[in-house]
Amino acid sequence: QRFWNKWFSENKPLSRADLAILTKQVAILVRSGVQIDEAFSILSEETNQAHVKAVLNDVVIELRTGLSLSKAIADQPLSFDPLYQGVVGAAEQSGKMGPVLTQLAEFLEKRQALKSKAIGALAYPAMLTGVAFMIVLFLMTYVVPQIARVFQSAKQTLPFSTRLILALSDFLVNWGWLLALLIVAGIFYGRRALSKENVRLKVDRILLNLPLLGPLLLGFETARFADTMAMLVSANVPILTALRSARSTLGNSVLRSAIDSTEVRLREGASLARALGSQGVFSPILVHLIRSGEASGKLAEMLKYGAQNAELECEQKTKLFTSLLEPLLILIMGLMVLGIVMAVMQPILEMNSGVR
Repeated sequence: QRFWNKWFSENKPLSRADLAILTKQVAILVRSGVQIDEAFSILSEETNQAHVKAVLNDVVIELRTGLSLSKAIADQPLSFDPLYQGVVGAAEQSGKMGPVLTQLAEFLEKRQALKSKAIGALAYPAMLTGVAFMIVLFLMTYVVPQIARVFQSAKQTLPFSTRLILALSDFLVNWGWLLALLIVAGIFYGRRALSKENVRLKVDRILLNLPLLGPLLLGFETARFADTMAMLVSANVPILTALRSARSTLGNSVLRSAIDSTEVRLREGASLARALGSQGVFSPILVHLIRSGEASGKLAEMLKYGAQNAELECEQKTKLFTSLLEPLLILIMGLMVLGIVMAVMQPILEMNSGVR
C-alpha cells in the first residue's frame, strides 16, 4: 500500500522536478504581492497533475487555518524535506519570503541539473555495457549451442578454449535461471549489508579512494554541499542548522561523518574553515574560500564560488572519465565477442584443413 501511494496514486509526493517548478512559481507570485495561501491556491487550480493538486490543496487548507508555511509543509516530509522546511522557516523569520524562495528555486533547479549531468554522463557507457551483455548472451545461448551440435557429430578433439566456451554456454542454457537468482539474492543481501553503518562507511571510503571515480564522486558531493550551505547561509539560517541540513544532502557516509565531526568542533568554538579543514576530506580550495568568507563577512558568496569551482572540476573530470571509459568498454566488448568467435571458429578451420 505504501509503495502504491508513493508511486502510482494521487497521494504520491512531489518529485524534485515538481518541487523546483512549484517553488519558482510561488516565488514569482509572492514577489508580485500575492498572499502565500492565495499563491498555492492559484497553482492548485492551474495544475493538471492529480498528485500535485492534492499536495497543494493540503497546504492551502493548513495555511487557511492560520499555520505558517513552514508548519503547513511539515506535515508532508516526503514532498518537502527538512532542508526545504528550514529555508522556508528562515524566510518567515527574516520577512523576505519572495527573495528567499527565488534563491531556493534556483538552488533546486541547479541541484536537478547537476544530477542530470551525472546521469547523462553515465548513460552512454551504461548503454554500451547493456548492448555488450545482450550480444554475448545471444551468442552464448543461441549461436554456440547450434554450433556445438556440429562438433558433437564430428567427434573430434576440441581445443581448450572451445571446450571452455561450450561449457559456459551449456551452463547458461541449463542453469542460467539459477545464476539470475544468485545475482538477485546478491543484490538483495548487498543492499541489506549497506544499510549497516560500519559496512556503508567502508564501502564509501573505498569508492572515494578509487582512481578517476573517487575524485569525481567527491567533486559532485562537494558541489552539492557548498551550494546547499551557500543558499542556507544567504537565507540567514544559523550556521549549525545549515551544516546539519547540508549534511542530509550528502550521499557518502564518509563525508557525513566528517560533517558530524565538524559540528562538534564548531560547538567547541572553532571556525567553520578550521573545523572543516581538520577533517582532511574536502578540497583545500573550498576550505580556503570559506576562511576568506569568514574573514570578509561574505561567507555565502565564497561558498557559492566554491560550489561553482567544484562543478567546473566535475565537468572536466566527467569528460575525462567518459572519454577513457567508452573506448575501454568498446575494447572489452570487442575482445569478448572475438574470443567467442575464435574459440568456435578454430575447430571448424581445423576440420576444413583436415578435409583438404
